[in-house]
Formats: sequence, C-alpha cells, structure tokens
Amino acid sequence: MKIGKFLLMLAFPIVMLSQNVTYDRISQKNTFILIIDKSGSMSGSFMKDTKTGALNFVSQMKKGDNAALISFSDDISVDVPITSNRSDLKRGINSISIGGSTKLYDALAAGAKQLISNSDRRIIVYLTDGKDNGSNFNAGNLASMFQGENIFIYGIGVGDVDENSLQNISEITGGKFHTILSNNTGKLSSIYSDVLTSFYTNHTKNVTKKGALIVKSIPVGKVVMLNGKNAGVTPLKASNLPPRNFNVEVYFDNDRIWKKEIEIKGGYTASVRAREKDALKNLWVISKPHGASVFIDGEYVGYTSNEIVRTDKWRWHKKVMTNEKELKIIGIKPGIHKIEVIGFPDFDYGPDQKMTIDYLFEDDDILSMDIFKNKVKNKKGETFSGKQRADIFNF
Repeated sequence: MKIGKFLLMLAFPIVMLSQNVTYDRISQKNTFILIIDKSGSMSGSFMKDTKTGALNFVSQMKKGDNAALISFSDDISVDVPITSNRSDLKRGINSISIGGSTKLYDALAAGAKQLISNSDRRIIVYLTDGKDNGSNFNAGNLASMFQGENIFIYGIGVGDVDENSLQNISEITGGKFHTILSNNTGKLSSIYSDVLTSFYTNHTKNVTKKGALIVKSIPVGKVVMLNGKNAGVTPLKASNLPPRNFNVEVYFDNDRIWKKEIEIKGGYTASVRAREKDALKNLWVISKPHGASVFIDGEYVGYTSNEIVRTDKWRWHKKVMTNEKELKIIGIKPGIHKIEVIGFPDFDYGPDQKMTIDYLFEDDDILSMDIFKNKVKNKKGETFSGKQRADIFNF
C-alpha cells in the first residue's frame, strides 16, 4: 500500500438524504425560439440566405410544435410570440430589417424568458455573425441559466464569432454549435435543416423509454463522474440515459467528493444540486509509532508515514495537510466512526500495540494518534484518550 491518498469507497454509504432529486416529465411537444441577428453586417445576400434557412426550418417543424421569433441588434424584438401558426412565423421572418450592433447574449436571455413558463421541450436556435457587443448577460451566466431551465441551445455562427464560449453553451445543454465562413452563407438553408433533424433524432425518440439527468453545483465548473466515468463539468446535462440507478460524484476542490445514487426514470429528467458543504470529508492520520496500520469502521485504509511531526509546533496541521507522504483518507461521511490504529511489533512495547477511538467527523480533520501515551490530538488542538489494553505499557 502506497502511503498517501486513499479513497474510501466501501465503508461509507453514498446516499445523502439531505439532497433531494426532482423529476420533471419529458414533454413530447417542442417549442422553438428562433433568434436572428439583424445587425448592420447582415446585409445583402447574407440576410437573404438566413431568411431562406429560417423559413425552411419552420416548414419542416413537426405538427404540434410551436415556435417564436426574436430578432436583435442594438435592441431586441419579439417579432412573433410563441405560436403554432406557421404563416405568422414566416411573415415575421420575411419582415426582419437590418441595422445596429450585436447584443447576442441579451437576445439569448430574452429567448429563455419566453420559455420559462412553457412546459414543452424547449429549444433555442440562433444565428449570429459577430461577437457580443454591449449585453448585460455573459456566456457564463447564460450557460447556468439554460442549464437550470433545461433549454437546448443550437447555434449558428458565421464569420468572426466567440466560437469557444458559444460551443460550450451548446454542448452543456445538449445542443450543437455550427460555424461557417461569411462567404459561404448559401449553406445556411441546409444547416438550419441539419439543426432540426439533429434535435428530432437525438432528443425526441424513445422519450418514454430513456431519461435525462441534470447536475448542478455550488460553485460551478466541477467534474462530474457517472458510474465512474468522466461525464463533464457542472452544470451538466446528460440525455438518453437508460432507466436505472447511476452513481453520481461531483469533485470539489481539496479532494472533497459529493456522492449520490440517483434513479433515472424513463420519460423523466432528474435534477440534483451538489453543494460543497455537503461533500464527503477528508481525514489525515499520523501516529507514534510511525508506519502503523489504520482501520476505519473495520476497513483497512492504509498505514501512516514515517514523517516526524511536532504537534506542539504552530501550524503543525498545515504541514500535515500539505505533505503528500502523509496518510490521507478521502471521502468520509460526517458522523461517528471507529478509528483503529495498530503498530507493527518493531518495538518492545508488547505484542498488541493498538488504540481505538470513536470519533465524530464534522469537517476535514487530522488525528495525531500516540499509541505510546494513549493520546489523540485533532486539528483544533483538542486532546483526549483512546481505548487500549491497560497492560500494554506496564513493564
């Protein structure tokens, strides 16, 4: 066993009752928000090709689906509210006129606002030919909002756009981002068709058989593991999941891990929020004698290092927590646990050099366990006695 980090997987349950999972039925109807850039650079054939693509999109929507139209430049206009009337949508598209700059992010936020009270599957499809200019919203808080509202984002970027940020927004919401060169706008019609086909193919089949999962965290940007595999970072949206239990882990800083077993139900989206304060805790153990075996609730977790630590020195605990050679146990559920330390018989202090304590874990902690003196000291400097055979040191 290598001295250092030890991930305790078996001894502690992963179900955390304080964390509730919410389930929302996946609708079989769809509502699209078409958002079109009408800034000054969209003139000529560019806007003509864009309108052609958007018109084809509306024509190819399935019966029963709804849509709305928003155009933007310096200002943001809801040209056609959510409707099933294809003729109103087409008239709105044909009526778009150009002029102004590019408040893309505020336009996307306006699209989300149209969808908040809508119970259908919700999708935003936008086109822009430039980087955002003058919005109150930014890519980061938009990504969080779309994830929180379970909105799919499909984007089309033409020319000089903020490709990395926009692609990230699409990926984490289950959508897709397309880019083309500004001299190739004749392909916009086929791209709009591809967007619609992609959505129908990936998100409307087997909706009653497959489920989805949304994992959020405070703070965001934390790695999520599903059944031991890296699924991305929070906020995370995973679609087309088979109906069964998934082990979800969210990795916070300093090796703190939030864990929960979540049931995925066919036809439902499961949503959960991981909070750092609810993550499992870490424990460092040092001992006298060195090289002692450590057990937690009967589970072997490793042996202590041969490093010398003076616990009477100021900030001794910092030295322990930053030393990779010290024994660190990752993933302990808060509560009372039995800690047993057994020294190897390298010294003439009797054959059973061991000490046991029942200890209440509330946060990351360090236990300095002195078998010689039957004393334990924690990170706060509190000291207490352990349990050991009374005759061990009577010689």
